[in-house]
Parts: sequence; C-alpha cells; structure tokens
Amino acid sequence: MSVLETGVIDICTMPEWEAGKVILIIADHLGWEPAEEGEHLLLLREKINTYIAFIGSGEIHETVPAAVGKAPIIRVVGKYELSQQAVAFVDRVTEILRDADIEFEFVLRQE
Repeated sequence: MSVLETGVIDICTMPEWEAGKVILIIADHLGWEPAEEGEHLLLLREKINTYIAFIGSGEIHETVPAAVGKAPIIRVVGKYELSQQAVAFVDRVTEILRDADIEFEFVLRQE
C-alpha cells in the first residue's frame, strides 16, 4: 500500500517505545519533481483525509480496540526530501491537525 491508494490505511502500529500513542503511517514513495508535485500533493491530501476520517469517525477504535485512549499520530514516511511547496503543505497540515489533537509529521525513510 502507498500514497497512491488514497482510500486505504497503510499501517497502524503502537510500538512500545511510543507508549500512549497510535501511529498511522502513510508510505510515500513518490518524488517531488516540479512536473508531478501538484498531483503528489493532491494524492497526499486525499490520503491524509482518509486517515482523519478513520480517526474522527471512531473507526480506528472499532478496527483497533487497543487504540482507545491513545494519542493519534499520522506519520508520512517519504522516500525523498520535501520540496519547498511540500514543506509548506506539511507545516499547514501539522498546524490544522494540532487543533484536532492529532499529531502529524513527515519523516524521511532510512535506507
């Protein structure tokens, strides 16, 4: 699964080292070349909206009962460094989701 499958939750995990949190991971293998940047941002936005709906509707607790009471984090694991426009997008999403008590972050995949 990946950012291309916008209606699917890629990974949901609750690692011991992040106690009290449930991490929803978006696997993002796409690059940020100018010609594809707009489409990439659109796909990422749609995928993030799927994750927000999964959390906000309570479906997360039905699907993963152990997530009840845990703070949600949406983590995008990207293969490539963010473009300038993508950095602005991530910053804005982080700000918006903070108000909804959802953490958001982008991390570069470790090779």
